[in-house]
Amino acid sequence: MNIPLNQQRQRTERPPDTGVDGDRLDMALLHRTLNDSLDVLRDTYAPANGTGGGWYHELSRPEPGATATALGLLAFTAAGRPFEHFDSGLAFLAHRQVESPDPLRDGGWSTKTSLGMPVVEATAWIARFLAIARCDLRPDAPDLRRAYRWLLRNQNPDGGWGSLRGAPSRTWLTCLALRALTRLNPYDPAVERGVEWLTADRTALRPGWGTTPAAAPTVSHTAFALVTLAEARPGHEDDRLLAAYDWLAAHLDAADDHTWIETYDVMPHGSAAAPIWRMALWHYGLPLAVTALVHDPRGAPGPLLGRAVGLLLAGETTAPSWTAYPPDGRISLWTLWWRLDALIELARMPLARSRDVLHWLPDATVVQRAHARDRPLPALLPSRPRPDPVRFVRRYWSSLLLASVVIGALGGVAWHAWGWSEFWLSVIIPMAMTTAHESLRRRRSPAE
Repeated sequence: MNIPLNQQRQRTERPPDTGVDGDRLDMALLHRTLNDSLDVLRDTYAPANGTGGGWYHELSRPEPGATATALGLLAFTAAGRPFEHFDSGLAFLAHRQVESPDPLRDGGWSTKTSLGMPVVEATAWIARFLAIARCDLRPDAPDLRRAYRWLLRNQNPDGGWGSLRGAPSRTWLTCLALRALTRLNPYDPAVERGVEWLTADRTALRPGWGTTPAAAPTVSHTAFALVTLAEARPGHEDDRLLAAYDWLAAHLDAADDHTWIETYDVMPHGSAAAPIWRMALWHYGLPLAVTALVHDPRGAPGPLLGRAVGLLLAGETTAPSWTAYPPDGRISLWTLWWRLDALIELARMPLARSRDVLHWLPDATVVQRAHARDRPLPALLPSRPRPDPVRFVRRYWSSLLLASVVIGALGGVAWHAWGWSEFWLSVIIPMAMTTAHESLRRRRSPAE
């Protein structure tokens, strides 16, 4: 079941003077927006009662949740920014890790709606954060090895992942698990089985992904699958993958944030047994598509990517279109996270520094350095040097002299002043002298 985040998708108009002009990205604006988004996380951090602290996905609520806390810490870690409550957040995650004699439960994390049972929705995010933050050797960190084993044990026989072992495999959850395992151990056979499940039924005629393998493709799921495959199979390129990038580019509306909620029931003890709970995944397709298009093996589609990034940077950090969801407009970490993730990916683009300006052209990307950011792009392109007649004559005087002699001699023949025999006699000596001069000049200046 899919529930729209808004009864009618909001379209955000780009205000003037944003630093984004279709095919132009101001990196200074990107870093400023990134810092503003991180400040929102700093302002909404909440301590827990004696067990550290963190965030809940509704940022206005005081009690932290495990998944939201991992996302908040991951945002600072991926952006390379220090966070003063990092250790407290880590302690909260360690406190929430499940300990159980049951190998299918031990080492994972639950959500507030999963009745204390560990699920992929939380465990994969937290394991990915711990791997990126390199917390595996810290004594106060959660046990990453147990989290790793939980993900392996809860993989379905078909190679995909549901919320837990036995729940139907879903595209989004398989991507979450694969992204975590790729960070933990990219050579584990479970990664290859997951990639095979994700790509088995994809063809050039059916390149996109939906909520399940048989579902209609969506921008969000196709983008998330492409981001996952770019991490699990870096440098991989085939016709199916390129067709998926083409599908995403063709179906991405850069003026639409593609927001909706994917909901589904989880029945851990079979379809006829309780307990049964409902899970919800918040999808924000626009920032995910930006992250995916950056990884296109053929290069990012410049104009389309520029328009999408323009929408990401146009709104304020606390704008309803990015940080709120109905019915009561409470602030959501998910909207902030996906936008942050896309901005961090853009900030890592090679060759571009923090105050440069990127110009996305259809078949090229131009980096305008910060010291020349106020100059128009045509003024930065190399121009052909103006001709210098004096230098030309000084360099080729012997050839010019020979040419004048030949022209003069031909004129004498034309006016019957002398015959062809005299013509050849008049040009043989200058030709020999010119040849000797050119040979000597080239020996002296081999680089010319």
